[in-house]
Amino acid sequence: MRRAPALEKDVCDIDEEDIRVSVVGIVVKKDPIQYSMIIDDGTGSITVFADKLFDIQSIIRVIGRPQTRGEPIIDAEIVQDFTDFDLELYRKVKEMES
Repeated sequence: MRRAPALEKDVCDIDEEDIRVSVVGIVVKKDPIQYSMIIDDGTGSITVFADKLFDIQSIIRVIGRPQTRGEPIIDAEIVQDFTDFDLELYRKVKEMES
C-alpha cells in the first residue's frame, strides 16, 4: 500500500480534506506529559503529537496526518531537525512560488 504524498502547507491552509501534510515551523511550546509540541510557521500555530520532542525555539519540519480533536492537530509520522535552515529565505521562496 502506497502512502499519499505530503503536501507542503502553511498552518493556516491545512484543510480537513488533506491526507498528509508537511509543515516547517518553530517550536513555541512543548508538553512532555502528552508528548506534544505547538509549532508556529508565521501563519498560525498547530499542536503536533510526536514520538520525539524538540526544544523550544527549534526549527523543525513535521510530516504527518492532520486531524481535528476539538482543535486542528498533526499526528506526526516524521519530525526533522531544521536547526540550520534559513526560515526567512524559505518563506520568501514560498511567497514567490504562489
